Amino acid sequence: MGVHRLAVVTAFATFCLLIAGGLVSTTESGLACPDWPLCEGKVFPKMVDGKQFEHTHRLIASAVATLTFVLCRMIFRRRREDRVLTRTGAAAAVLVVVQALLGALTVKLALPPWVSSLHLATAMAFFCTTVTLAFLTRQRMPGASAEPVDAESRARLRRWILPAIATTYLQVCVGAVMRHTRSGLACGFDFPLCLGKVWPLFDAHLGVQVHMFHRAGACLTAAVVIALAVAIVRRGIGKPALRIMVALAAVAVIAQTALGIATILTSREPVTMTVHSSLGAALLACLVAAYWIACPSAPPVAMLRDAAANQRTRLRLVKWTNLSSD
Repeated sequence: MGVHRLAVVTAFATFCLLIAGGLVSTTESGLACPDWPLCEGKVFPKMVDGKQFEHTHRLIASAVATLTFVLCRMIFRRRREDRVLTRTGAAAAVLVVVQALLGALTVKLALPPWVSSLHLATAMAFFCTTVTLAFLTRQRMPGASAEPVDAESRARLRRWILPAIATTYLQVCVGAVMRHTRSGLACGFDFPLCLGKVWPLFDAHLGVQVHMFHRAGACLTAAVVIALAVAIVRRGIGKPALRIMVALAAVAVIAQTALGIATILTSREPVTMTVHSSLGAALLACLVAAYWIACPSAPPVAMLRDAAANQRTRLRLVKWTNLSSD
């Protein structure tokens, strides 16, 4: 398997891991396996009483870690001269180790909110890194020629897309804090108000404030992503793939907002919560993908020279072969 294909597989496997992690959280199965890395002292315990969620999550995490280390090794062996790619691969390897350690700490400390929230924040950073690798391994391939983007358009698109990525990432992190501090129903079933008020600032506990920050963040994220999509689609900026990706992001953020409301009205129904968290990851991936489509990364100059030299050598060999046959 080539480096690019393995990077795509790793990104997809990471998304599956995030879905599995969401199921662990929504079914409250985080302590179904009281020990780590085994589960009740076994590699394959009986999958009941929440172990089917928690241990499956661990097995997928092991597969993702293995894929990441193999990908990193392949990058260093085959693309060693590409510093951008090797540094991104190394960052992915470091993040997956940190993620595993946070997972272990989550179990050892019996699910403290700050560790669980940091666990998800790191997971999202790692997911963004794997999506980035999926694009970089293709765009920075020796001999690849990215469609030229003028400096002004690149700078403008960067100014538009990067704030959308940052806003979405922060919103996902606030959502993690809300979930792990059990603040999802801090306002009861009251929506769009909270305890009969627009924002109860002085007469409500911390969980209410976390919940309201998540609501406010949802409004901000939706506004930023939809504005980004409208600006790019209406003006016909960039390639068709970019316009499709930001349109998908706009649809995702609208659906995500609706799912957030449904989570409250259904009293945190597990399937709704899981789809809500998974769609947040998909939205983030859409925005990261939009960035790399809008601002493609070119191979290093040395790699381009080597590719050109190899092409010239192949042409000489073909020419020599033809002359010899004559």
